[in-house]
Amino acid sequence: MASPDVETDLIYTLKKEAGSALPIDIWYEGEMWIFHPIGSIDTTTSSDLEGTLIEGINQGMRWIILDLTDVRYISSAGIRVFIAAAKTLKEKKGELLFSTPNKNVSDILRLSGLFKIFKVYPDNAAAIRSFTVK
Repeated sequence: MASPDVETDLIYTLKKEAGSALPIDIWYEGEMWIFHPIGSIDTTTSSDLEGTLIEGINQGMRWIILDLTDVRYISSAGIRVFIAAAKTLKEKKGELLFSTPNKNVSDILRLSGLFKIFKVYPDNAAAIRSFTVK
């Protein structure tokens, strides 16, 4: 990994790129990056998440966990962002995982079929452990 100053600058850059419609906290543990969007991921905010994910992937992030703790709702626009990011990460030998979805978000993931496509973990620690055993 790069020096702490570079990592801090990267996190600042990504948060700045995210815009104000969808706050996104970003941090890393080892080689795993955790994106924690806050609010609803819908047609109004999905471009914020998409831009942040693309910027991170372009800067070398390969292992991303989406912490859905504070996501209230995901529309089809959000689902499209997840699928596009996962496809890009797969091409770069990376992966996108989900952690801590609430009941409403879990229901959306299940009904949309994303539970069959993505790995979903009860918390960030479990998602991180899944990366370290590879």
